[in-house]
Amino acid sequence: MSGLCILGKILVRMGRTLFIGDSHSCGYYVIDYNTPNAKPLFWEKNNYAEIYSELNNKPVAIYAIPNGCNKKYPVWLRAMFEHYSDIDEVFVQSTYWNRDLLAANKNLDIADGLKANHFTVGPNVEPSPQDTPLIERWEDVQVTDNYVEIATRSAPDGKDLEYKGFDLSEINNGMRNTFANSYAYTKLWHEHITHLQYRDYCSNLFIINALCKEYGVNWYLWNINERVIMPQHLDFYGSLDNCIRTDVSAEQFIKQHHHYNIENYRLDGEHYVYDIHKIIAEEYILHLKDLTEPK
Repeated sequence: MSGLCILGKILVRMGRTLFIGDSHSCGYYVIDYNTPNAKPLFWEKNNYAEIYSELNNKPVAIYAIPNGCNKKYPVWLRAMFEHYSDIDEVFVQSTYWNRDLLAANKNLDIADGLKANHFTVGPNVEPSPQDTPLIERWEDVQVTDNYVEIATRSAPDGKDLEYKGFDLSEINNGMRNTFANSYAYTKLWHEHITHLQYRDYCSNLFIINALCKEYGVNWYLWNINERVIMPQHLDFYGSLDNCIRTDVSAEQFIKQHHHYNIENYRLDGEHYVYDIHKIIAEEYILHLKDLTEPK
């Protein structure tokens, strides 16, 4: 349910903000990082989206998972538009390009007619208790009765990060040597770091734009740090005429305005402390909303 604001004797129903992202959007970090006792925590205080709700007393929905990938985002957006009728702004945290999806189907079918919310769990997911009625948390399960869908990373441990080059003679011999490489190596060097991933990325954004346009909602595209690739040209399939994007990452913004290097303020090897998230919620999101020209 959306919040109500009282202006004189007029009741104004507040719209809901939707945040879509990866582990940076669901209060995730790992305690005792890089030790045998490492333990992941979810929906903790290092969450700009929840801080945004608290600062603005505004209803929000957050759909995010650790290791979330850009391919998930259009599906999540569709599920949220089908669930809510009050979304008035959408923030999409673009994430790393070395992430992808793997799936398995028990009956070896194509899942014709599968719904956007098939893997959806929410609102108010565990493990952290829901401590405010204005915040609703959503995530995915990996396994249902007949289907499996897992977000993965190519070359996660670095052993496949050395590029061997490409033998053009392979084109005429069935790519036998190339296919003999590990899946992680081939996925990374022959898809993720190529024009194929660029086209996939643009197609995901084009779908997001079409959905937001259908529901009459502006959406904002941003990246949390400079390690996330954000191309200059995103109109491969057409104009993103409902998208407001920035050329300034949260990392750059905080460096410019606070002289912090956010990479020095991490809870583990990846995730940022509460104060960084508060700046994002309090200042950076307002910066995005001040950029009123879709492009």
